[in-house]
Amino acid sequence: MPRYNNYAYIDGVNLHLTFQSKDLDWEIDYQKLFDLLRYKHGIVVAHYFLGKTPKTQPIHDNLVSYGYNVKLKESSKFNTDKMVCSNCGAIVEESEERYKADVDSFLTMQVISDMDSFNKAVIITSDGDYDELVKRLYRQNKLKLLFAPCKTGCSTLLKKAAKEKIAFMDEYRDGLEKVQESSYRNSDL
Repeated sequence: MPRYNNYAYIDGVNLHLTFQSKDLDWEIDYQKLFDLLRYKHGIVVAHYFLGKTPKTQPIHDNLVSYGYNVKLKESSKFNTDKMVCSNCGAIVEESEERYKADVDSFLTMQVISDMDSFNKAVIITSDGDYDELVKRLYRQNKLKLLFAPCKTGCSTLLKKAAKEKIAFMDEYRDGLEKVQESSYRNSDL
C-alpha cells in the first residue's frame, strides 16, 4: 500500500456556519470526518481554522482530541443592529454581541507555506474566495479534493476551479452524520 502524505485544510468558520443554517437538517460528526479524511484520502495532517472567541474553547478541545491541528485566528467583536418592524415599530430582533473571524487568508497562507511538505491537499469549504487557491493547486497537480459542506451553497467559482475534483458532504451524509443518543430509558422498554 502506498504511503500518503496528504494534508487537509478546513475552513471551520464556513463549515460551522453551513451546518448551523436552517437549510440542513443534520449535524456533522467531526470524528467521522477526520476518519474519512485519514482513511479515504490519506490525510496525515488536518488543519482546522477557527475564530478565537469565548465560546470556541470547548470546540477547540474536542477537535484536538479527534486529531485535528486547530489554528485559531483572533476574532473581531461587533454588535448587530436592532431590527425594528417598519410598520409598527416593534422590536423584531434585539441587538446582540457577535464575533467575526475571517480565516481565508490565514488558511491560504498555510497552504502556500506547506506546499512542499504535502503530496496533495483536500480543501474543505464552499467559499468562493478560495477559487484562486484551488485553481493553483489544481494546475500544480496538488489538489486531491475540494470537499464542500453542501452542494446548494457551494460557490460556482469553486465548482469551476475544482473541476472533477469536487465532492459534497451532503452526499456522504450516511457516513458523516452525528448519531443522536437515544432518548429512552431502560425502564421504558
